[in-house]
Amino acid sequence: QLGVAKRLIGVTTTAIVYWYNFSHKGLKVDQESNERSVAGHFLKLLRQEEIPELDKRTLDVSLTLYAEHEFNASTFTGRVCASTLSDLHSCLTAAVGSLRGPLHGGANEEAMKMLQEISSVKEVKAFVDEKIENKDKIMGFGHAVYSIKDPRSNIIKRFSEELSIDHKDKLLHEVAKEMEIYMWEKKKLFPNTDFFMAPAYHYIGIPTDLFTPLFAIARIVGWSAHAFEQRSNNRIIRPSAEYIGPEDREWVDIESR
Repeated sequence: QLGVAKRLIGVTTTAIVYWYNFSHKGLKVDQESNERSVAGHFLKLLRQEEIPELDKRTLDVSLTLYAEHEFNASTFTGRVCASTLSDLHSCLTAAVGSLRGPLHGGANEEAMKMLQEISSVKEVKAFVDEKIENKDKIMGFGHAVYSIKDPRSNIIKRFSEELSIDHKDKLLHEVAKEMEIYMWEKKKLFPNTDFFMAPAYHYIGIPTDLFTPLFAIARIVGWSAHAFEQRSNNRIIRPSAEYIGPEDREWVDIESR
C-alpha cells in the first residue's frame, strides 16, 4: 500500500499537468522529466523550460506545508472510508470528493482572485471595508484549528516576498501584506496558509486553476498516512445520531394522510 501511495503521487502530478497543458493550450507534453522532486517535475512539465531553484524550492515547501493537517473534512472522509477496509484508491477518491466542496477546497484560488481585484496598496483598506460592510467572506483569513496564528503562513510569506523581489514585481505581495495588517486591525483575523500561498504560486507561474489540484497532490501524503494508521488498529467509524424530531406522534392511516 505504501508503494501504491508513492505511485499515486507521481501519477497524479503528471496527469494533472498533462491535462492542463492539453485542455488549456492544446499541447501534448512529454510525461517524463529529469527533475528529481515532485515540485521540479510539476513545474518542468507545466512551464516547459528550465526552472530556477527558488521556484522549485517554493513549491517543494508549499507541498510540505499542505501534506498533512489532522482531521480536516477530506482527511476525515478518507479515514471513514479506510475504516471500512476499502482499498486505498477508494479512500483517496472519497477524500477528493470532500475536497471539492467550496468550504474546504479552493481557498487559495479565491484568495488569488480577490487579490487580483486590487490594483494598488492604497485600495486595500477601502476594499476590505466594503467586504465587511457587505458581510462578504474575505478568503484566506482565520482557521478552524488556530486561534492566534497559522504557523505555516509566515513560512510561505517569506517565499512570496523573496519571489516578488526576484521577479521584480512586488505589487501582489505588497497588497497581500497590507491586507494582512488591516485585517488584524479591523477583525483580529490572521492569514492562514492559503493566503500567501496565492501570490507565491502566482510568482512561480502556476495558473489559479491548478491551486486546488496541487493541494490534492500534497495531501495524498496525509490521506494515505491516515488510511494506514486507521487500518493498523481498525474499528469502523460509525458515529451515533441523536434523534431531535417530534416524539409520541399518533399513527395516521395512509388513506387519511
